[in-house]
Parts: sequence; structure tokens; C-alpha cells
Amino acid sequence: MKTLLKTAAIAALITGFANTANALEITNPIAEAGIGIETLTGETVHLDAEKTYLSSNAKIGVARLDGGRMIPTPYGEEFDWKMLDKRVDLDIEIMNAGDYLKYIPEIPFDGIDTDNKIDEIRLTAANEGYSHVILYGMGADAYWSSFGGKALAETGLTVHEDCDSWDKAKAKALLVDTHTGEVLGAAKANDITYNIGYLADDMERVLNTLT
Repeated sequence: MKTLLKTAAIAALITGFANTANALEITNPIAEAGIGIETLTGETVHLDAEKTYLSSNAKIGVARLDGGRMIPTPYGEEFDWKMLDKRVDLDIEIMNAGDYLKYIPEIPFDGIDTDNKIDEIRLTAANEGYSHVILYGMGADAYWSSFGGKALAETGLTVHEDCDSWDKAKAKALLVDTHTGEVLGAAKANDITYNIGYLADDMERVLNTLT
């Protein structure tokens, strides 16, 4: 089993090639120029110059959290994410929990576990070739101003003040840049009676605003 030393080395390598990572995540040049675009209906849409947009070749992994740890995605929830993949023009895949095990340290039975689970999952996604990852959880993983059972400020992620990730919900999902740790958007749902279809629907809204 590989150790966190290797993960840290890969993280440093990713940081060193931040400019390369931007090829997967671009800011729209039209927005930078302060120019609007005209839709087929004749409506002029002005793009936000400060927003980061997803490129069409972005590869997005999906990771299910339970108690702050990554677990295999339940079948019913996996179905909802696969349906989202069919509805959007992006590559969305369920991450394999076995891949995560390759990058976490081997802890003795009576040892102390690591405290940076979310960053471990993000780095796993980057190592596995994903430009972005959708981290999602329910219940205690979706409390006020927290995610995965940790305060947002302690997750290792960069969260902007206007992000919906600060809100409480029965289910919450964050779209994260695997190279920078920036949260690009958040989805939430309070009706999870029949799996997480409404959460996937709200993530579709987030993705549409970034493409």
C-alpha cells in the first residue's frame, strides 16, 4: 500500500504544474473581455469574468462520503449519477473506492487514523486522472458550515463566501477542482426519500452554470 509521502509528492508535482491544469479548467475569454454573447433566441448573455468555467473535456469523478470517509457508492445512488452523466455533455464517472485505498497510509489496528480524509480523496481523484470530483454525503456529512463531518475551513478545500456549501441540507455535494482544491459549486437536496435524484438534479444546475 502506498503511503501519504507519495501522495504528498504527487500533490507537490500537481502544484508545480498548475498552469497545465488550467487546460482542463478555463476562464471564458469572452467574459474576460467583458463581451456578451447572443443566444439563438436573440437574448444577450453576459458571462462572469471572475467565474471559472468547465471545459468540454473535463473528467469528473463522484465520491460518496460517510462519516467523512469515502465508501463504495450504493447502487441506487450510482444510478442517479449515471443518469446525470447522460444528461450533460461532460464525462462523469463513479470513483472506485479501491483506488482510494491505494493512496492512503497503512494504519496499524491500534494506530491513529489520518485527519485529512477529504484531501486524500481529492488527491486520489487527481492521481486517477480526474480534473474535478463531486464529493457528496448525507446527514452528519451535510451540516451547517461543514462537510464530511469537518468545518469547511478544516477540509483543506478553498470555499468562497457565496458558495451554497455553507448551508445545511439532508444531502450535499461539492464540485471540487482536484488540482487546486477550489470548490466551484455546491448542490443540496432535502428530499432523499428515493435515493439522491434531487441532489443529482441540483448538481446538473451547477454544472450548467459552469459550461
